[in-house]
This record gives sequence, C-alpha cells and structure tokens, in this order.
Amino acid sequence: MSKGSRTASYTEIDGPLSCPPAEEYKHTALKTIHDYPHLFHVSTPINIDRLASILSIHPNRVFVASVLRTLRIGLWPWADTDPTGDFPETWDNAWANIPTAEEREFVLSQCKEEVEKGQHSPPFGPDLLPGMYSTPNVAVPKPHSEDLRLVANQSAGEFCQNNMVNKSETKGARLDSLLVFIPLLLMFVQLHPGKRFLLWKSDVAGAFRAIPIHPLWQLKQVVTANIASMMEGGSKEDKSTWIRYVDWRACFGSCGSPRAWASLMGLVVWIAICVLHMAFLCCYVDDCYSVGIVGDMEWYEPYHVFFPTNQTRLLYGRNATVLYLWDYLGIPHKLKKQVWGEVLIIIGFLVDPNKLTATLPAEAKADLVEHVRDFALTPRRRRSLHEFEQLAGWMNWALNVYPLFKPALCNLYVKMSGKSRAHATINLNKPLIEELLWFVEHVEASSGMLFFANIDWNPFTEANLTIFCDASLTGMGFWIPDLNVGFTCAVDGDVMRDKIFFWEALCWYAESGLTFLATPECPVRLAVFTDNSNTVCIFDSLHALPEYNPILRAAVDLRVKHNIDLRVLHISGEDNSMADALSRENFDFVCAHSSNMVITPFSPPRTTLGAVKKMKIPQLRAPRQPKRQPWSRDKLVHERAIALGLAIDASSSGTYDSALKFLSRFLLDTQDAVTPTVDTLSFFVVYMSAHIEPRSFVPTAPPTLLTNTRRLHEIA
Repeated sequence: MSKGSRTASYTEIDGPLSCPPAEEYKHTALKTIHDYPHLFHVSTPINIDRLASILSIHPNRVFVASVLRTLRIGLWPWADTDPTGDFPETWDNAWANIPTAEEREFVLSQCKEEVEKGQHSPPFGPDLLPGMYSTPNVAVPKPHSEDLRLVANQSAGEFCQNNMVNKSETKGARLDSLLVFIPLLLMFVQLHPGKRFLLWKSDVAGAFRAIPIHPLWQLKQVVTANIASMMEGGSKEDKSTWIRYVDWRACFGSCGSPRAWASLMGLVVWIAICVLHMAFLCCYVDDCYSVGIVGDMEWYEPYHVFFPTNQTRLLYGRNATVLYLWDYLGIPHKLKKQVWGEVLIIIGFLVDPNKLTATLPAEAKADLVEHVRDFALTPRRRRSLHEFEQLAGWMNWALNVYPLFKPALCNLYVKMSGKSRAHATINLNKPLIEELLWFVEHVEASSGMLFFANIDWNPFTEANLTIFCDASLTGMGFWIPDLNVGFTCAVDGDVMRDKIFFWEALCWYAESGLTFLATPECPVRLAVFTDNSNTVCIFDSLHALPEYNPILRAAVDLRVKHNIDLRVLHISGEDNSMADALSRENFDFVCAHSSNMVITPFSPPRTTLGAVKKMKIPQLRAPRQPKRQPWSRDKLVHERAIALGLAIDASSSGTYDSALKFLSRFLLDTQDAVTPTVDTLSFFVVYMSAHIEPRSFVPTAPPTLLTNTRRLHEIA
C-alpha cells in the first residue's frame, strides 16, 4: 500500500466508479441524444492508454478499470434521475438575477471560451430539448481577486441535479490535509539533518474539467447564457435572448465531481509514489505538494526554468520529470501555478518547513470567526442544509491548524445526519450554538499557528508525566507512578454497566485537571493509559456522541489553557491493576504493592456534572472543600514527620502506656510471640473485653481501651 498520501491510499481500497443504470436508457433522453448528436460528445485530455499501461501493476484492478471506463464513456455521478417518482422529464430553472450587463457578458464569453476548448457544445435554443435540465450559472469573484469565475449552481431548486445524486457514494474526504503532510515533512527533516528546506506546489489547470461526462448526464447540465440582467429589465418569462450550451465536462457545482476527480488524481499520485518513489508527495484537490532541500534544483525545459528536483523527478530514465509525468499523461498545467519557496501557502495556510509551523493568515482567521459567529447567532435560528454543509467544510478546513477544536463539530453533524434536501431548513438548538461559540472563542484567542513539534513525540520515551486510569462500577481511580501518588473517587448508588465508558472518560478529564494544577508553570507531555478502548478512541479522535462531548470540550479547555500535549493509549486490564484497585478502593492491594503511596480523594470538575445529570447517572460524592495549593512529596514527608511527633500529648501517652502494659502482661501470661500478630491482637481484644465492666463506658465517649488497642494494631 502507498505510504503517506490519503488520496493515493484510497485508490487501493475504493469501490468502482458508477455507470448509468439500465433504466436510464429507456427515457426520452436517449432519443434526444440520437436526434441531436452534435450536441453530445465525450473527450478528455488524459492519455487513457498510457495511464492504463502504467497502472497495470495497481492492486485494485476493479477500481482502475472503472476509472479508465469513465474516461472513455463519461462520468455517471451516482445519480437516479427520478429519485422520488415526481421529478419532471424536462426542467428549466436557469433564470437568475444577474445584476449587471457586464456579468451577463462574462457568462456568455466564458461559454464561448468553453466551446473553443471543446468542453461545451455548439449553441442552441432558446428552448430546452426533451430530457434536459438547466439550473443557474452565475459569475462569482475569485478568492482574494477582482476576477470572476463561472459557477454552475446544481443545488438550486427542488428538482436540482444534486438532489438526484446519492450522497452516501460521493461523501468522504480523500484529500491530503496538513495533518497528513506534517508527519511526512517531519520524517523528511529527520532524514536530512542540518539542511534548509523548501516546499513546492504544482497545480492542475482546470482540474474537474478533465473529467468527461456521460451523454445521459450531459442532458442534465445545460448551461444558459445571455440572460438579460436586472438593469436591462430581464425576467424569467422572456427567453428570447437565451442561448443554451451542453456542458461536456465535470463541473464544480456537481456533488459527483469531487470523488471522480479524487479517483483520477489519486491514481496519478499513486504512480508518483509507488512507481517514481516520491514518498513525500501529497495532493489536495488540484494541488500536488511536497518538500525538498534548498539548492537541489533541476531544469524544466518546456518552461525554461529551474524547479526543485522533487518537482521535476524522473519518470523513466533521465529524460523526463514529474511535470513530464503530467505531460506524458496529458494532465494540463500552467507555469504561473508551479510555485516553490522556503515559506509557501499550502491549502490556504502559510507553512514554514524550517520553523516547522503552519499559520492561518489573519484575514482568513477573521473571516472564519465572523462567519461561524453569524451562523450561531442568526436571529431566526434556522439555516438550510446547504449552509450547514458549507459551515462544516469551512470548519473542517480550519482544523488543519486547530485540530483540538474538533469537538465543535459534534452537534453540527448530528443535525445534518439523515438529511438530503439542500434547501430544507434545520433548527439551531442550544447545544449546537454553544459548541459553535466555543469554537469562536478558542479561535479568537489562539495565535493561529500550529507547531509541528507538539504532535511529534514518543509517549513511551518522551512523556513528562505518565498516568494510569480506570473506572469501575463503584468509582474511579488513577495512579501517577513517577510521583507514587494515587487518586480515588467513589460513586454513590448503582451504576449501570453500560455507563462504565462515561466514568472512564470522566476519570481521564479529572486526572488531567489535577495534573495541570500540579505543574502549571511549564508545558507537559502527558501520556495516559487506560484499559477502555472507547475512551482511547474518543480522546484520540476527539469525536464522541453528544452526551460525552462536554467532557471532550472541557478536556480541550484544560489542554489549551495549560499548553498540554496529550497521548491516550490502550493498556490491558492486567497491566492496569493499580488504577483498577484505586477505582474500587481496594487499598490493601495498593499498600501491598506500594506502601508509601500517597492516596488522595478527588472530585471531577463541576463542568462535567451536567452531563452526569443528563445521562441519569448517580451523582458523585463531591467533597465541599476549598481549592488548596498542592504540596511536593518532600514537603509531605517533612510535614508528616512533624505531625507524628506532635500527635501524642501527655495524657494520650499515658493511656497508650497503660494499653501497652496490658498487652505485655497478656503476652507473658499466654506465652505468645513477643512480636504481635493479627491473631495475638484479636485474642487480646476478646480477653480484655471480657474483663471490662459495662458501667465503665460513658455513652457519649468512645471505648478507650478498644480505641487504644486498634491504635496498637495500626502500629503493628
């Protein structure tokens, strides 16, 4: 399997791309294709035969065959053209409020340019032909630019094309985010000590437009241009000026395009990694990027410029480079999009391979905060599914530098679950709003910089502190072996067995809080071991069900506040015996294995107790004690010695002497061992009890002799 790149790895496990089902060939659409053949065409710039030849060694033969078939006959985007039984055969929803004549001219000029490129059909119209669909195409500004781009809105209207697409087949990120690239970058840096590094990025021109569309789906993406603008008095009733074009290629507004493109590009990256041995290559949509060494450059003849050697790696022999790989396969690219530097913007973040940091630009951070806050505080407290999906995509992108804030997405995804109508509105409930504002608060307070070193350490050898934790049906406990300290917390009432996972997670949060209090002045690399795999999973993935999410958020709050780097790892129950004993208050076991351990009761922070109430779990016995500054072990030993010295006053000493004389006399009379045992002391208690007169007891006072005897037992 290819190492590193998620995009490439998915090609080895993905199922085949879709093709039109048999029923699609029975509609009126097929007759339209037959009667107007000049309006339908399948083509691609990709050299299919060369791609097939190189991929002959790829292990997923079914997947490869489906991609090659798609390039030959066109993409079918996992669609059912009549998913509910009431979709019209022909649907014209092309009209859009185009503000100015300039934007109308832009849309028209873009369509003419697409015709010249062989990506649009010749013009026809003004009416649609049987079986055709047309939705709005509008001009929108490019990011950080005054230039416009043409966007097909295939989510507009009740019968839009994206409502035909099976989202379960097209969802799922196949992108190499920074969290995929960072481990590769760190590995590269470790392999080349003492060097300075650079990053390079190669962009595919047009991207999705290299994927051809099946003629049966080309019918569903007709582009309409020359619609009169509002300034010109345009209306949806007057179609006399409308010009139609059939779009022959995959477009950016279709739900099926991203997966189809990721499938093709994944195979290209797989070739680069597994055939050309470019192990550190990653891909994010249309950008391939990697790391190189400063000064290691090669000449690229077609552009007459030098590029980093990794950007111009050899394909075969010494006569071709990685850009030649794209040339060899017919992948389009332009000089201005082939960039490199010691600091480079990768998928919107400023990455420095020498400082090992990634930074969210200030403007992008401000835009993100404003959008999430506006979404959360919308007065009507309702947003469309499409708006939910946009927000989720934006926040997921931000997780590249804010990986700890993933719990903010919990209720967002719960709200979207099971819904498919893009314009159906969804209510924003209190838990969702709280999570979004929690995200905003943290992002605003952060520097926007991710330090790679914070995620690159070995928990077995580089942890500052190691903790073992466990939860049972009667309580929670954890053990810090380096400090020989244990903590325990009992649970009142009967706890259901299916709630044990909750206590495991809560135990981790409580121990984290106490750890932070013990070391507030410096960063901590914390390794936590537990025998509950679910607990490991939620803290490793930062993803949990809504009822557990408050614990995750509270734990993140502490990690951010105290600059904690965390690893949560699984351990077998047999190897977690000390924490298990503490959770059950089995202090005999604890003392037998560590007689000097300091054991302290604890109560989890109050922020999590709301989750306890919501889940109807018995409340914890929370001591009403003020917060105290913890002592070091040396101070504890010193203070204990003083306390023991002052513990016995004169009267108590006389009483203990009396008890000791009774015990000594008893041992001599019974000829027992001089060193007391459990049996000796118990015999002594029974013997003396028989000689105590009942009237010697005062109802309000404890039995002095028995108390003193118990004290002697403790000393023994």
